[in-house]
Amino acid sequence: MHKITIMQMLEKYPELPPISQGTVSKIEKQFRKRGHVRQLKKNPPNKLSDDQKLDVTLMLEENPHTSSCQTTSALNISHSPFSAY
Repeated sequence: MHKITIMQMLEKYPELPPISQGTVSKIEKQFRKRGHVRQLKKNPPNKLSDDQKLDVTLMLEENPHTSSCQTTSALNISHSPFSAY
């Protein structure tokens, strides 16, 4: 089945490099699992608001040895956007 698919791709799109059997297998697996092969939307990364950034800055100025876990816990913010700050 994969060889037929690869040959069809070569005939339809001769200007493109040949598709590998592994790629066809991945696409087939994705289709069987989800019923489509469209890209899923990724969630945008969480961002700190300007107020939260100010709170973090002030807290770290008061005590520069505060850990990131202590800071995020005290300010009730998620740790992941804090690490990007």
